[in-house]
Amino acid sequence: MSYVNKHLANTLEQQHKRSVKGLFLKIQDLNNDCTSLRKRLEPNIDLALYKNAIDYVNQFVSHTSILNLKFVTNTQNLEVVVLHALLLGRILENEDSPSYEYEHKLLQGYIHEIFALNDHAKILYTNHQEKMLHYMASQPT
Repeated sequence: MSYVNKHLANTLEQQHKRSVKGLFLKIQDLNNDCTSLRKRLEPNIDLALYKNAIDYVNQFVSHTSILNLKFVTNTQNLEVVVLHALLLGRILENEDSPSYEYEHKLLQGYIHEIFALNDHAKILYTNHQEKMLHYMASQPT
């Protein structure tokens, strides 16, 4: 019987590792999607207008910037993808152009996917949204 229990334990452990790895890969895909969307917007916007929002997000990005996202520790980090989506939301809110309707729909899809990752994602999004607004309001213009 102990062989069956060991085999079952190993199988469950491998299954868990695959699901965790899949979660991190999904986060990485969403970060890549957010990066592509941001790069699509960059030629038409002035990023200097979003300095405070970018500075807030960069506090949570290790060894690089959200504008030059590198390292697996960032690209596979739930908090970074949440902040990436918040930054994009801020940009699209302020640009308020009908020509960005498609990009806005893309972002809403990404946010929906982020919320579907786990229960913590929506809480993280809401908390950072409030903190980001407070941070930007406290910065000199």
